[in-house]
Amino acid sequence: MRRWLVGLAIAAGGCREPLPAASNADVVDSAGVQVITSRTPAWGDKPQWKVATSPSLTLGGLAGDPALDFVGIVGARRLDDGTLVVANGGTGELRWFSPEGKPVRSVGGRGAANAPFSAIASLYAIGDTLLVWDPRARVLTRLGAAGAVLRQDTLRMADSTRRFAILGAFSDGALLAEAGVAIELKDREPGLVRPGRGLFRFGNGVSDSIDVLPGEELRLTITDGRPVLTAVPFGLGSRLTVLPNGYVTSAGDRNEVEEHDERGELRRIIRWPGARLPVTTDDIDRQGRALLGSAGTGTQRAQLDSIWRDMPKPDSLPAIIGMMADPRALAWVRRGMHVADTDTEWWVIAKDGTWLGSVMLPGTAAPLDITGEWIVLRTVDPNRIERVEVRRIKR
Repeated sequence: MRRWLVGLAIAAGGCREPLPAASNADVVDSAGVQVITSRTPAWGDKPQWKVATSPSLTLGGLAGDPALDFVGIVGARRLDDGTLVVANGGTGELRWFSPEGKPVRSVGGRGAANAPFSAIASLYAIGDTLLVWDPRARVLTRLGAAGAVLRQDTLRMADSTRRFAILGAFSDGALLAEAGVAIELKDREPGLVRPGRGLFRFGNGVSDSIDVLPGEELRLTITDGRPVLTAVPFGLGSRLTVLPNGYVTSAGDRNEVEEHDERGELRRIIRWPGARLPVTTDDIDRQGRALLGSAGTGTQRAQLDSIWRDMPKPDSLPAIIGMMADPRALAWVRRGMHVADTDTEWWVIAKDGTWLGSVMLPGTAAPLDITGEWIVLRTVDPNRIERVEVRRIKR
């Protein structure tokens, strides 16, 4: 069993919440942890859920209208009444839109007088209560559905100098946060390393260490006697999504996710078949052009291109590169795909751990929120214009 739990600071208290029984999958118990393995998708060859090919609502891309000019969208939530709230990271503000897409109000913003926050790194929700994380001030702001500030809390870890990010909120109001884990490089052999991602639970003003995940894959080399870490093209990275009463993680290297309760205790390991796709010459060419952009000309450009091509690359793409919670399922899991693929495949895992099948999304779209019948997407066109789309999910 692949386990990435290291040095847990807290043992889970109380009785476990009963897990739904898996159907259409093999279930075994290993040291009190369910291991659920699907052999085939429960939907068979025909997907049962589909995302509409055209949006029901599109926001953004209108020149001259500041309310609809988005830069650095970091989150969005569709409320129960159809209101859409968008977190625009570039201006540090929340923007409200009616179900028809008309601007209603904005809260926060850089330079705004008496603004409750001036920077936004993430937006989460517990019901219709919105949670905004300002990493500069280290302040979490809770707002009502209409934008009224309900509460503000300054968050600190035991080591007050340690930087961290908020990853999501549990239904009881506690938060899941992440902070990097230091890695000792002295006397370490060159090769691949994955510095850890430390997970912490913030509750009642206290941060407790609950888990450590493998971080982004890096390559360690020694240059002039000094260790140097560089990113690995097409490298592995762990992925995570927060549930009302826990979270789901993937190390990225196989078709496998782990479900944990909100205190980090491993509940289930969920597996389904499928091989990682190979890294192709076309992937390398396209990724190189995307990374280099218009950098350099002539000889300089040729040198940059040579450096890119000489960088060691893995034989296979990551198995998993994204994850999103769904109130009607456990999670949608994004498959690692080729750079040229115009659509992305998302595996859907049911609440009971069964692999249901796949849902396809546009390659330029990233999901921000999934509700009962709707999905909210962030899209970026070739001119780097950001938009928010709302599409119906046909379940």
